[in-house]
Amino acid sequence: MVVSDATPSPRLVEQRIRNRIIEYLELAASFDAQNEYQSSSFVFVPDEVINMWDDWNPVDQSRWPGRLTEPYSDEEITAMQAFHIEWEWVIEHTPKPLPELSTTQHLPEWQRLRVAAEAALRTFQVRGRLPEDQEI
Repeated sequence: MVVSDATPSPRLVEQRIRNRIIEYLELAASFDAQNEYQSSSFVFVPDEVINMWDDWNPVDQSRWPGRLTEPYSDEEITAMQAFHIEWEWVIEHTPKPLPELSTTQHLPEWQRLRVAAEAALRTFQVRGRLPEDQEI
């Protein structure tokens, strides 16, 4: 069933959010992508990487009750939960404020975040992105 972009169904919205999670994981998993993002935008990428997960993640059930269902596979849910634990650990153990990107990328904590994002991304890559204009 094709749904109009003007009135997306809840299912279609979830598929789009899942795609944004994949995009986030691609950024968090790649220092090259982070460097490119920093050079092409005005945002402070270390803060953006931390804050963007908080924008999209469906793991925090107090904020997103009932979100951990379709379109996520059981493996994707487990991967997001594992990544979220690492993300919280990194927040606790990195300096406040975070230093410039090149310095941040040398922190062992940031490298740990990258590895966790890479692992979660591999899980999402099994199915890849879902359509943004058609429910599956």
